[in-house]
Amino acid sequence: MMNARQFASETYLRLRRRCRELTKKAGGVECAAEITRVSPAQMARYGQPQGVDWMPVDVVADVEKDIGEPVVTRALAQVLGFELVKLPEGRWEGDISQQLASMFAEAGDIGRKIGECLADDGCISKDEARRYRLRKEIADALEVLVGMDAAIAKIEEGE
Repeated sequence: MMNARQFASETYLRLRRRCRELTKKAGGVECAAEITRVSPAQMARYGQPQGVDWMPVDVVADVEKDIGEPVVTRALAQVLGFELVKLPEGRWEGDISQQLASMFAEAGDIGRKIGECLADDGCISKDEARRYRLRKEIADALEVLVGMDAAIAKIEEGE
């Protein structure tokens, strides 16, 4: 039986490099192994270019949590055509009605400011984006949505 792969060999080498980078950022194989279930020797094998051992997802999760950066997870997401975005801390204001009102207010702020940017020439310039603080407005809206998502998740879990 042939060992078919989904990606070019360079893609797998890139993932191996990210495993080595993750281990290095954790302080080396000894330090990385201390926070996982694997030995230093096994940790070293995960980054070998021609190796057959791949770093398991639980080991990736342990080390990424420790260093506070999704080195391997980000690379894997990119291979699959995705990009990771760190979510802001959620913001919850009162009951669900108040949260909904806050969400609509934030979305309205974004829409109004973008409309003002587009009004004169139909484009958003770099200066307009900065002057109207569009990314800040979007971050504020995301904060409210993340808070709402967390509250709805608690409702689903029965808390």
